[in-house]
Amino acid sequence: MFILVTVTVVSALLMLSLMSGTSLSDSSKSASEEPGLVRVCDGLEFPEGPAWDGKNSIYVSNCQSNYITRVSLKGVVERRWMTGGGGEVGFKKTNGMTFHKDGSLFACDYERNAIIRISPQKKCEVYADSCDGQAFKGPNDLAFDPHGNLYFTDPVGSGKNNPVGAVYRVEQGTRKVAKVASGMAFPNGLAFTADAKHLYVCESQLNRVVRFDVKPDGSLDNMRLFADLSPDGSGEPDGMALDIEGNLWIAHYGAHTVLAVNPKGVIVRTIRIPHSNNQGPTNVEFAGQDMRMLYISDPGTSALYALHADVPGLSLFCAPKASK
Repeated sequence: MFILVTVTVVSALLMLSLMSGTSLSDSSKSASEEPGLVRVCDGLEFPEGPAWDGKNSIYVSNCQSNYITRVSLKGVVERRWMTGGGGEVGFKKTNGMTFHKDGSLFACDYERNAIIRISPQKKCEVYADSCDGQAFKGPNDLAFDPHGNLYFTDPVGSGKNNPVGAVYRVEQGTRKVAKVASGMAFPNGLAFTADAKHLYVCESQLNRVVRFDVKPDGSLDNMRLFADLSPDGSGEPDGMALDIEGNLWIAHYGAHTVLAVNPKGVIVRTIRIPHSNNQGPTNVEFAGQDMRMLYISDPGTSALYALHADVPGLSLFCAPKASK
């Protein structure tokens, strides 16, 4: 089912505001003082998983509903770009999303308990839904490695007292699924380093980010602490993205912040996000032709934000080539 509602929210005003710039050297400020932070659109239903298509738009999940929103870089919103209705083939409720260079949008469907692929023609298929005969519990976020293998977290039902969260790998081509990490307390966002030799994973229930070694066969090894986020207060790290200098930008859900953590695991920047409830930012995504726009999905205000960053984001593996 496809319903298109187009609304122009911001255009030149958005672009001018974003160009005001931010820097890792800036000190933390209150939400109203945060330079360059722009509310791109609101009225979303628990926004999550912003994904850059390499052309001109960001796609956003609405976790409390069954539709995906598209927002152009000029601020034009297609609120219901695509609506899922369940059925044999289709999505139900999406969470983390990412684009492949072939134009397909891959999404974690946490109600169908599957990874969904949406073709450029808006055709859905189940890409993976089980491992060794066991259904996934509820995929959350996902990332491609340089070879097109897809890694994703599966945290539903896990926590401090029940660390049964896992990370899976879907082999490119064969779609063979393997569990590559287990015993985690709600694994959430994930991101590869620029050399693809390491994988960061947010372990939400422990308020930390861990780092794995990626072995030549694609398995993960040597999980260890990378960043303790408790200095930012109580909260749960959610989605994240890397910039070209190796800084990890993390949506700190519940703490109402987005953090920049340097390659040594030290918090070097805190961006405070407006909020009207106990919820907070869920995910971040670099976008734009120069990869200097950071988009932030925030259920605390049911909105999508953007800010201009001095340091460009790291292009994702297998991402569409940016077109002008």
